[in-house]
Amino acid sequence: MAKKKDMASMLDGFEDSSAKGHSAKTSAASGENTRATCLISMTQKEKEHYTEFAKAHGMSLSSLARLAIEKYMSEEE
Repeated sequence: MAKKKDMASMLDGFEDSSAKGHSAKTSAASGENTRATCLISMTQKEKEHYTEFAKAHGMSLSSLARLAIEKYMSEEE
């Protein structure tokens, strides 16, 4: 059980430091085409399903996620 707890602590620390690193890189850069990374948690099955759908429509998983977010946001406005 100690290993599971230690792994959870390590992952929490990794997520915190990754978020800080990404924020710093993004804030230091300027321009609309600057890329930033966003971690999205999902099951392996969901990832496979979304990736298949994206590829079938000629896009990457990242493109599909951006499109879905934009569509959702525009419908909520």
